[in-house]
Amino acid sequence: MMRLLVNPAQGEPFAVPLHGEELVIGRGTDCDVTIADSFLSRRHARLFKDGDSWRLEDLGSRNGTFLSGVRVEGPMPIAAGDEIALSSSVVRIEDPAAPRAPARPRRETSAGDHTVFRSASELLASQATISPQSEESVEILQSHAQRLQILNDVHQVLARSLSVEELLETLLGRTFDLLRPEEAVIVLREPDGSFRQAARKTAKGYEEHHLLSQTLIREVADNGQAALVLDVARDDRFAQAESILDAGVRSLIAAPLADAEGSLGMIALNSRLHRHRFNEADMELLTSLGSVAALRLRNLELAEEAAERRRLEDEVRLARTIQLALLPSELPTLEGYELHGATEPSQGVSGDFFEVVEGADGATCFFVVTDVSGKGISASLLTASIEALLAGPLEAGLEPDRICAEVSKRLWDRTSAAKYATALLVRLEPASGALTYANAGHNPALVVRAAGESEALAASGPPIGLLPTPEFASRRADLGAGDLLVLYTDGITEAANPAGEEFGLERLREICLALRAAPLEDLDAAVNRALLDFAAGEPFADDRTLVLLRRRPGR
Repeated sequence: MMRLLVNPAQGEPFAVPLHGEELVIGRGTDCDVTIADSFLSRRHARLFKDGDSWRLEDLGSRNGTFLSGVRVEGPMPIAAGDEIALSSSVVRIEDPAAPRAPARPRRETSAGDHTVFRSASELLASQATISPQSEESVEILQSHAQRLQILNDVHQVLARSLSVEELLETLLGRTFDLLRPEEAVIVLREPDGSFRQAARKTAKGYEEHHLLSQTLIREVADNGQAALVLDVARDDRFAQAESILDAGVRSLIAAPLADAEGSLGMIALNSRLHRHRFNEADMELLTSLGSVAALRLRNLELAEEAAERRRLEDEVRLARTIQLALLPSELPTLEGYELHGATEPSQGVSGDFFEVVEGADGATCFFVVTDVSGKGISASLLTASIEALLAGPLEAGLEPDRICAEVSKRLWDRTSAAKYATALLVRLEPASGALTYANAGHNPALVVRAAGESEALAASGPPIGLLPTPEFASRRADLGAGDLLVLYTDGITEAANPAGEEFGLERLREICLALRAAPLEDLDAAVNRALLDFAAGEPFADDRTLVLLRRRPGR
């Protein structure tokens, strides 16, 4: 005949024969098996005959019944070697007349002899459900009312205007008042998924001990389970922690700091056996406190993110204002030429820059297009630096290669190697249409001939600021009557569609050839339309600058 070996939460173990048609287990004296465990329901679970076998069912208990680590949701068959976990008590099924059967595989994350893992979300849901027909409803209602009062008080305290550090310190303080641990610690998840100790509190005269094993963090903070270690000395997870055992630490509870968005971390408490042994009610309360804290932490996180967004938006607006001041408000009028230029930023602030500067001698005009590394505010600030470095050499009317060399050296001296820019400098002699240019690692400019041909002004040196002693060369070209000069940045040619294909130089060349005689504003609009159609809703990843110069026919 099979029997039940009962290991109660309080008192000595005892055995009960498994006979008759059913046995009801609970803390009520009218049960067939009465267990001294204040956290059992009066009628907690039932074993009943089903033909030649026995089955186990939960009788709507508050804390649930577990069969070899599996929560009992409906009648389940039992066999010799199985273990039934009811709150902090354990019942083992044995058949002395039969060979000892191997126990069913246990889930590490469910109830056991000395450790209980419960899903925090299920635990919170079960606390929110009360059956008014239950014989224990009055007692449960009183327990819920007390818990709600505690949680409301904690809500009120944590609702004050607190920093994250103050909130965590306040939470630990209230936890000490309510659950009387000897040590409490809170760990929070870092952006990379790791965890850091964010707060710790230790009772007076109690030495700090670190009970935060990786298993505990994984099950509680990662898997969202509440944990109750009834006796650290009998749990394999802490078998090697001699200093912990020597200090008399025996009981441990932990709960995730989690909300609907996910886990933010966990809170863990420990205590000495002779001072206070945690139970499932403590675990439930800590789980509720963890849920309250997670809500407040998430609200603080959202508030900080909103403040950071506002700060960044203000900085972007300021940088954009500065950048717009750098761009030419109007372009000079060159007799015998048409001129147009525009920049479209990808992130509100551009790393592109262009300007048109008439020479002091009145016989030349410089065209400059630059594209600095990076995007956003840092790119805009680097653009402003390059604009300032260009001013002197441009006013002096130096050759384009010398301008590139001087600006590159000064930029190298003032910034890191990661800060550089591509640039294209073109000096025009309006009277003759002669062009002298230096291309510092920039996209090749296009010269579109009135007759329908085109040529590219290729690179003649590295990007400025990239090398300590770079070499640049000036090269020559010319603009005849009706010819078009197209300067641009790679935000145009490298614009991508959803398939990852780039717009490319050839598409730009085809548009410019087709519209080489059209008004320059129309050509600019046609390029933008083509880019939008090609991108098909894909965001532009880089700033887009287009500068157009055409020598009038007959000049």
